[in-house]
Amino acid sequence: MSAKNLKIFVTFLLLGLLVVSFSITIAQDEVEIEGEGEGEMAELSGDIVVSFQSLDTQTWEALCAAYVELHPNVNCTVELKPSEGYQEFIRTQFAAGDPEFSLVNGNVVADLVNDKVFLDLSAYLDRESPYSNRLWREDFDETALSNMRDPLTGEMYLLNTETVQVLWFYNKTAFEEAGILDDAQAVAEGPRNQPTWDEFLNWCDALSDAGYIPVAIEGDFNSFWQLRVGWLARMYADQFTRDEAELVRCQPGDYCFREGVDDQWVYDPSDPTNDDNTNITFNPVRKMIALRDGEQSVNGEAWREMYTNFKEFGDRCAPPGWIGTTDAYPLFLTGKAAIRLDGAWMLSNFEKDIRSLAEGTYNYSTAEEGAPTPTPSADDLAANVFELGTFNNPTMEGAEVDAPARTIEVNIGFWSIPKKDQAQNDLEVDFLMFVTSPEGAGVYLANKLDPNNANGGVNGPLAINDVQLPPELEARFEGLRLIGNTEKDTAGTYRSRGVADYQPSVREWVDLAHQYFLGEITLDAFLDDYEQSLMNHFDEILDHQNITPADLEDPSKRPENF
Repeated sequence: MSAKNLKIFVTFLLLGLLVVSFSITIAQDEVEIEGEGEGEMAELSGDIVVSFQSLDTQTWEALCAAYVELHPNVNCTVELKPSEGYQEFIRTQFAAGDPEFSLVNGNVVADLVNDKVFLDLSAYLDRESPYSNRLWREDFDETALSNMRDPLTGEMYLLNTETVQVLWFYNKTAFEEAGILDDAQAVAEGPRNQPTWDEFLNWCDALSDAGYIPVAIEGDFNSFWQLRVGWLARMYADQFTRDEAELVRCQPGDYCFREGVDDQWVYDPSDPTNDDNTNITFNPVRKMIALRDGEQSVNGEAWREMYTNFKEFGDRCAPPGWIGTTDAYPLFLTGKAAIRLDGAWMLSNFEKDIRSLAEGTYNYSTAEEGAPTPTPSADDLAANVFELGTFNNPTMEGAEVDAPARTIEVNIGFWSIPKKDQAQNDLEVDFLMFVTSPEGAGVYLANKLDPNNANGGVNGPLAINDVQLPPELEARFEGLRLIGNTEKDTAGTYRSRGVADYQPSVREWVDLAHQYFLGEITLDAFLDDYEQSLMNHFDEILDHQNITPADLEDPSKRPENF
């Protein structure tokens, strides 16, 4: 996917600033592949419909063609969808009966995942893949596979195939002209490549003084829910809620308490992996009790401190009139804005995105809420070849902060298959086995990294065994620094922008946040109204998570509808 169609995020390692001025040319035989399956293929027939939230038709048509070559009686169709209206597209098909699609991104409909309308892929992990001649589980990185599965039940409804890290990219030329390049490079020499929040805001001020828009960021609903502002809300809520772990963890006697895991856990906010699901289990019923009783509020001192910082970001760093805008990326590509919050996928897309602007093929993100950034002039484009630097999330500091800022470092993809009859689901999983085999992944990479594929690009290393990126690109990903992952079940980030993706609560938070950033309401009014919104929707939020009011009477018991 291109950067603007993703949600978000990698587990990589170590060292250095990133300098990107390259173009990747890759042919199928350049992807390193080992262990291709030679086994005899079963005779399969039927229809497969790929309906991911993506614009990358080339890659999926190539995969379909390669699969149909092996199984000529299969009809494989690519019907990709834009991000706008994607959630509604999935819901409409389920509401009408059996969905026509075979593969979608299930993470945008968390309630349907909870309702188990998608296929539990774990049932297939111990089957042999005919494309790699080994158990399907052995095609995946072991840690990535573990993170895809429910730590209690082992169920797996979302398949993640790439790794991603969210970080901040900057224009080195702009930083040099603003007199802050040496400061940024000094930060990069530290073990986390991470400025403080105040340092970051000061960089924004220096960039403004030098005539630059500091940060290219969007302010429409999609940005606040799924993309950049939503990332910020989740990543920084994590800084202020780590200490709530003891309140909502699974206690001895709880249905979710794991002997040998939860009885060994000790709170340590200095350890960025302290709350990974391999170390601790959180009880969703205890979270709802804490929310109901105000022990996990959104209008306390921690949230006041965090949103005071966010307002400063909007005032000092974001583009003028940014609330409601849908596409700020061209501001960064043309050098008008100096910083872009993005994913590591920019390392494979950056020059291609600049070229697409120059050629007039750039696909602007549009929505009813606001207009995209105007098309840059030819002069702007001609001046826009620059080196990229990176830094990790600026870490907020203050009395309410529990730990340094972390980011989104996670396997992504979120591929899901709706439950259908056994034969149809078997066919759809067989297609996934092909895509995630060394042979299929080779087709995937060859097309994703094709410089002529305007919607290609990879997010990071694949979580698929025996498949490697081209050495130059792999080296660039390896230059990123680990600071810890927030995109997981944590103690308190579930309420960072609405609760648990329950859409009415998300939409009310976005509306209130827009008013706050525009200066139409005070911080107190924003937080109090946000708290009241969650209480108004509390019963529906419970239902959205398959929790009943009766379940709250005894959090030690497994919820009846789980």
